[in-house]
Amino acid sequence: MSQPLGDIIKALGSIPIVDLNVVLKASSQNLKSISCFPTPESPINKSLNNKSYLTRNYKYWSSRGIPGPTPLPFFGTLWEIFVRPIQENILYNSNKYGRIYGEYLGTRPILTINDPELIKDMNIRDFHLFVDHNDFKTGDPFQDRSLFNLMGDEWKKMRSIISPTFSSGKMRAMHPIIIDCVKRLEKYLDQKSRNGEDVEMKKAMGNLTMDVIASCAFGTKIDTHNDPNNEFVVNAQKVFRGNWRIWVFFLLYTTFPKILEWTGFEQTDPSVKKFFSTAIKSIVERRKSEKTKHRDYIQLMINAQNKKQDIDEPEVDDLNEEIFGKVDSTVLKNKLKGDITDADILATSFLFFVAGYETTASLLTYMSYRLALDQKCQQKLYEEVSRFDGKYDYESISKMPYLEACVAETLRIYNPVSAIGRIANEDYTIGDTGWKIPKGMLVNFDIQSLHHSPKYYPNPDRWDPERFMPQNKDQLVPYTYMPFGMGPRNCVGMRFALMEAKTAIAYLVNKFKFVRTPNTTVPLKFKKMEFLLTTGDVNVGIELRQ
Repeated sequence: MSQPLGDIIKALGSIPIVDLNVVLKASSQNLKSISCFPTPESPINKSLNNKSYLTRNYKYWSSRGIPGPTPLPFFGTLWEIFVRPIQENILYNSNKYGRIYGEYLGTRPILTINDPELIKDMNIRDFHLFVDHNDFKTGDPFQDRSLFNLMGDEWKKMRSIISPTFSSGKMRAMHPIIIDCVKRLEKYLDQKSRNGEDVEMKKAMGNLTMDVIASCAFGTKIDTHNDPNNEFVVNAQKVFRGNWRIWVFFLLYTTFPKILEWTGFEQTDPSVKKFFSTAIKSIVERRKSEKTKHRDYIQLMINAQNKKQDIDEPEVDDLNEEIFGKVDSTVLKNKLKGDITDADILATSFLFFVAGYETTASLLTYMSYRLALDQKCQQKLYEEVSRFDGKYDYESISKMPYLEACVAETLRIYNPVSAIGRIANEDYTIGDTGWKIPKGMLVNFDIQSLHHSPKYYPNPDRWDPERFMPQNKDQLVPYTYMPFGMGPRNCVGMRFALMEAKTAIAYLVNKFKFVRTPNTTVPLKFKKMEFLLTTGDVNVGIELRQ
């Protein structure tokens, strides 16, 4: 163990257990009224004075012969996010402990797996035993009715309703909206190039995906490039600032769940929740009284609520399932009866934004960055997209194998999410190990280690789109690539994200050349304490093609 890491562990381990009120008062400005906190005489505070309460499960893995990092009181193994970025930490642990190891979220034992065959078994063959992402319940429909958080039959019902809204036919109908947003980004980059300015790609691509989500999910046209103080923009950006809320929520839920009830602490900033709730309800009410036909996501949800048959759009073979996976499964063919409520529309529309804004912006940011560093790859991509003479309709972008390979390789190296979780709904024996996962245990499937393993991807830190070209597909090891998850509960918006990213890059590479400048950071440095893959500024130069 390195000396700095040892000092941190020693320091954290020596912190005395203090009165809960003292700790909470220190951050009371971010919580509800302090008057609702428990008193020093309450059972929860008494338990804090008993260190064993904060370490009560910490022999769980060692007693079963399963390796893993050392937990600290209250934090469990989450203390590691203070030491290394989550992506680097996952690689560190998988290299040290192997394909299966135990961790602790607060005091709750969780299991992490990075073996492709076991991941396949649990996400596909035995999916019926690992249907649910988590069992965190807040009592707030805004969170609990989200497709990501729904469980069991409720999830199956909602997924069967939502899946058709992401068919290739529906995506083609929304494609013109995306083109309109991309052309606004083109104007912004054109001005930057003429001024000889570098472009901070996180901001530029974030503006694009914000425009797309606002238009396609909320039916609201904005222009983030010229109106950064738009109320929608300001509230949307708050969602991805202050990831401390996510970590605090998880820790409190697993260690002191009653505190969430007493304090009213929410995973989402209350002001953000209020803004989006009001905005979405207003849009839904207006749409229900209008006769104008819209082609965006929120209208598709309203149509589903009204059991109104949408106009069938011809399907397009637009997705390389051998790379990205299937978009649905036979598990959803038998639709369950039930109605979609206004709360469901609210929760799923907000999830559309949360899932689609930051992740797609990251993909576009890191792809443009890698193209700037590798002019040979960029030239090959330009030659492919230029053959379509600037006509990038829905069918065209599905016929560009090198563009798809560039997207796939970017997601391999810079996948926004390092792992995905599932809850075991009954006892389960892991392969031939003899180890048993008890009912109710949270299992993490490690995406990061699979994507960066030299066993599956030689020279894994090298950005090499050729890995995903059709002629090389036989070299890909099955079940080692899962940027959108795997099995029936993979990302329902996968087709939308790929459509948006490929459309944007095709237009931009056809008009501009991304170039490295003195302000381009090489290599990129990832931030600690962030739930999603996050770096500092990503600056590249933009040149107009002649």
